[in-house]
Amino acid sequence: MGEVSYSPLVQDMTWSYSRIGCYDDCKYRWFLKYIRDYKETDQFYSSYGTFMHKLIEGFYKGELTKDEMLEEFLTGFSQNVRGLRPKQETVSKYIKLGADYLRSFQPFPYKMIAVEQFSDFTINGHRFVGYIDFLGCDSEGGLHIIDNKSRDLKPRSNRKTPTVKDKELDSMLKQLYLYAEAVRQEYGRFPKTLCFNCFKAGVFIEEPFDEGAYNQAIAWATERISEIEKAEDFPPNLDYFGCKYICGVSDYCDYYQLWKG
Repeated sequence: MGEVSYSPLVQDMTWSYSRIGCYDDCKYRWFLKYIRDYKETDQFYSSYGTFMHKLIEGFYKGELTKDEMLEEFLTGFSQNVRGLRPKQETVSKYIKLGADYLRSFQPFPYKMIAVEQFSDFTINGHRFVGYIDFLGCDSEGGLHIIDNKSRDLKPRSNRKTPTVKDKELDSMLKQLYLYAEAVRQEYGRFPKTLCFNCFKAGVFIEEPFDEGAYNQAIAWATERISEIEKAEDFPPNLDYFGCKYICGVSDYCDYYQLWKG
């Protein structure tokens, strides 16, 4: 790969949080997806998240009632949640947690402005796109971004020394800070809070918008794009669980095929 320059192709790309995040996770996975253009196969964990997103979206679009969300989840799980299954104990756990969340489902505490809103925006001259799961407003007109997540995030501990979960939360917030820029460009102001609806864990996290964290997220995205534009090699990040259950292009990965023997 080192003898070929992919810069012209990269410079024409439209960016997203997931495209940049993929590069951070595994550079070779990024190469297979966005340079070789291999299509991802369905994976259990990602399709579970997509299915739950679809149900929540259906509720806010008036297509599903609360009871119908639960019914659709239970009857449509096998058809919608595809890919290599982990052990049955894990599958049963995911079914139980999803059903528990939907049984106790409460609408978000904000008036809906948009659900699954497509955003086309720019960051330092680079075109970005994204889908905001839910954009709402409060009684004072403050805007609030909500992202549905299957990941087990925890509210900030506020300890003097950040915990591992605090750092994970900060990493996930980069996506919402990029979306905050999309909101600013469309609505003329930043959101008041950035929120995660962690449906598997049944946890709702609200983070006040922080200008410093916003600037760091914008810098991260800009610097990472510059790094990708200059990249000549795309080494793999071999990880048993990630390669087997998360990566949708591992069937095309020579490194993984050799590694797993």
